Parts: sequence; structure tokens; C-alpha cells
Amino acid sequence: MTDASTERPYLDTPIPGDATPTLLQWAKYLGRTFGAGGALCALRHYERLSWLSPGARRDVERRLQGLSIEEIHSKKYDEPTSLTGPLASLSGTPFGAHAKSLEFIARLTDDDLESELLRARLAKHRAGVADVGPSDDATSSPS
Repeated sequence: MTDASTERPYLDTPIPGDATPTLLQWAKYLGRTFGAGGALCALRHYERLSWLSPGARRDVERRLQGLSIEEIHSKKYDEPTSLTGPLASLSGTPFGAHAKSLEFIARLTDDDLESELLRARLAKHRAGVADVGPSDDATSSPS
């Protein structure tokens, strides 16, 4: 679901059963990218950013708990994330790993990130604010 007040993907609970493959992919991605503890911290950070509701965060945490050690600890923490689509400019940046999570959230909510970014740019243009890159449109938080 999209939260109209924030104009960004927002994952609420319950996560639909047909989204289980994507949810599992995301949990594996979080574990491989941040490790078990780092994945939990990232999820809490996404909740603070309003990307996730508390219930959705718990759903993803449960998926993480069900993963094997091999699925979580593959030591990819320092590999730059490669992105395609509207967030591609964030590839290789410190925010790239979180932008990939935003892509997973958008897939789980059937949101179109490209449309969301275009809407944000149009709103800024109408408000007389200079056009900014996707990282500013997606979020302005540190990695």
C-alpha cells in the first residue's frame, strides 16, 4: 500500500501470502548483505522511516529467523549493491543496499517506484524546489 502522506512505498501488515517468494528473497538479501544483526537493525531503521509498519517488520524478522546460517552469512557486507531501474544511480553508494530494500518493498506493495519518483519531482517543481536525484526522492536518511 502507498501511504499518500509520505508519497513513498509503505509496507503494512499483513503481507499477502502470494508475496511469500518476494518476502523470502528480501529476507535472504538482508541476511547476506547485513548479516543477522545488521538485518534486524536495517528493518528497525526502515520502520523509523515509515517504509514498514511494526507488524510488517515482525513478518520480515520471522522470515529471517527461518533462514539457515549459510543463507544469512555469506559475507557480502562490503560488496557494492548493483541496482537497475529508477534507483540505478545509487548503485555502489553507501545507500545502495537500502535502495535495494526499497525496491523489495515496492514489489511487495505493487508500487511503481518510477511513478513515485516522477510524482515527487513534479511536486518539487511546482513548489519551486530545484530538481534533485533519486536518492533525495527516495529518502534523505544516512546509510
